[in-house]
Amino acid sequence: MNISNFIHKLEQVIADTLFRNLVDGKAMLACSGCLVLAVVSFASRAQTVTADFGGRSGSTGTIPAGFFAVGGTGDSLTDPGGITTLTSAGLTGTRFWIGLQQVYATSTPNFTVLDSELQIISASGLHPIAVIYDTPASLGASKCAPPSSVSRWGEMAASVVAHTDQAFPGLVQDYEIWNEAELATSLCISDYNTRLNTYVSLFAAAASAMHAQAKADGQAIRTAPAPMAELNMAPYWLPALLNNQATAQYVDFVSFHLYPSGQNELDEGMDWPQLYGLTQSNTRGVAFYYQMIELLVRAGQQPNAETTPIFITEYNENWAFAVDCCRNNPTYGPLWNSLAIADLLNVVYSGPSAGPSLIAYFNSEGRYFCLFGEWDSDMDCDQSQLYPYPQFYAFQMFASPHYLNLANGGNMAVAVSPASTESGLSATAFYTEEADDIVVINPTASAYGAVTVVLVNPGLMSITGEMYLLNSSNSQISSKSITFSPSLGMYSATVSVPAYSTVALSMKGSPLGGAPKAVLTVTRETKPLAVFVDSSKSQCGGSAIVGRTIDFGDGTWMNWKPSITHIYDKAGSYAIVLRVRNQAGQLSTARSIVNVR
Repeated sequence: MNISNFIHKLEQVIADTLFRNLVDGKAMLACSGCLVLAVVSFASRAQTVTADFGGRSGSTGTIPAGFFAVGGTGDSLTDPGGITTLTSAGLTGTRFWIGLQQVYATSTPNFTVLDSELQIISASGLHPIAVIYDTPASLGASKCAPPSSVSRWGEMAASVVAHTDQAFPGLVQDYEIWNEAELATSLCISDYNTRLNTYVSLFAAAASAMHAQAKADGQAIRTAPAPMAELNMAPYWLPALLNNQATAQYVDFVSFHLYPSGQNELDEGMDWPQLYGLTQSNTRGVAFYYQMIELLVRAGQQPNAETTPIFITEYNENWAFAVDCCRNNPTYGPLWNSLAIADLLNVVYSGPSAGPSLIAYFNSEGRYFCLFGEWDSDMDCDQSQLYPYPQFYAFQMFASPHYLNLANGGNMAVAVSPASTESGLSATAFYTEEADDIVVINPTASAYGAVTVVLVNPGLMSITGEMYLLNSSNSQISSKSITFSPSLGMYSATVSVPAYSTVALSMKGSPLGGAPKAVLTVTRETKPLAVFVDSSKSQCGGSAIVGRTIDFGDGTWMNWKPSITHIYDKAGSYAIVLRVRNQAGQLSTARSIVNVR
């Protein structure tokens, strides 16, 4: 071992030992000399973080608008102020539950509870994912019992679609059919093969009936199999649905649940170092499981397998309903969520063709899992008071228009170094229409006093900079101006990254040579299901437009032509997106929602 490696290894051992002792409440290491060495080492730590933005060419992985969601908004969380706090921070998606046992408590469906929830969701401008689940008494002895008739259960699910299409047209477009069906406790079938075969039949019956109903209503919906939570079963469970024509044709998106730890880890006394290791693990960590699911989805026989959206409709650091070390902790709550978001963004650098289309934190309100509750020694989500919990501010930093504004979408940087790591600093980088952004996360007990942040090929001029800091001492995000120094087509700044902190640097400016401006006009035509889409008034900025794509929102798109009449296959609500790119590599987008009949 050379001297450099020896010193680095020694620093790691000292840092880990010091941290464990501090967590255990010990005053200092047994060796006072080691403590002196540790302090010197921490104070002198320096590192470089580099991101290449590729001139903002628009050719890198896309982060879709509406990327952030939180379960239960408008359902379990009905407080108007709390909902507004979430939507203002960029958490505009939600996931809610439609229990058929409640709707079909009698032979006549009762949609009163559903309507009250949808009224709140609609009025709040939320984009919902609905979970249709459980078994009415007429079809089974318990809520989780397999229905005695899957065709009748499918008819009931279709009646929900019919009602929402009529009462709230266009509001609910995404449906998950059942929840965590691979678990014996979810479908109440102990035998694995019987459980899988039963669910395949249930999904085929329900999805076909729901799609037929939406088509009859002139609406567009998307269905997905029950999201999985036991992800080690995914290599067996997902192919049974994605490679079976009776079911694959109805898989419009795939969703899963992501929890890197559980009750076993709590029983063992899980602390932050253990949770951090699990989160970053290359055999069971956040990125590992996404990559596994993505490979299975791309290998499926469902329509558009290469572009099938993947949603994470529940995630948290631990699935157990209990107080733990970190979930709501002022230090570790925001830190873990920053790390998880960065890991999920960074998967595009390790093989997957695209990252997740949506991530939904579990949960907005509820015992132990929440984004609001009473701040006290327990931090157990007591709902007697609704104050934003520590982890809320991680989402606000990434998503809010007042900070990094990923709620409105963006593109990943061409490269970032370091990206997600198993020790030391992690980072992610992306750009939006307003800025080039780098987020640096320090999950360690060591402060990094001199981190040089370098932005390569930013594609911006007239630069201004802002730095945001989130940690237990800056629990509601502090900000200050920062100066980026130019040199040979790149910019740099040196910042301090305290222990257990997230630091974000945002560089704003005007695009080089003047940015293009996408201008999109959509008009209905007299013929059925037809619209005229015109982008001819788009402006090129400082150089000629060399790329133009119109995405019609139904899985089809067109390149180059500035205007066209497009005819949809079925009625519904569609998001039409125009992207233009000029010769300088600068990108602009425009979006329009159209309802066709």
